[in-house]
Amino acid sequence: MLVKDKRGFTMVEMLLSVSIWLMLCVTLLPQLMFIMTERRNTEIFNIGTQLLSEELQKGYNGESAINHLVKYGVTYKFTKNYNETFQKSELCVTWEDKLSRTYERCGFLNGE
Repeated sequence: MLVKDKRGFTMVEMLLSVSIWLMLCVTLLPQLMFIMTERRNTEIFNIGTQLLSEELQKGYNGESAINHLVKYGVTYKFTKNYNETFQKSELCVTWEDKLSRTYERCGFLNGE
């Protein structure tokens, strides 16, 4: 009867497997972090658009409505301007995402 030698992994095999895992982590983790940051930025953008839509539906009134709103750690600032080109008042919301990029969304107010 033949008996096999069951010593397990050798040190070289262990180092090789650890180095493969290390290379995978080094190449994939930065991409994963970038994807997670962009996903969060997309959520922030969608919240800004939704807030603008809600304020436009309410009929933004500069005195009674909010000037800024903090939601999930992001400050959304509302401004009311008069657009000379279209001869209408417009409401704009601005915010900064996790990569310090500034966004602005604007919409025209009804009835003015």
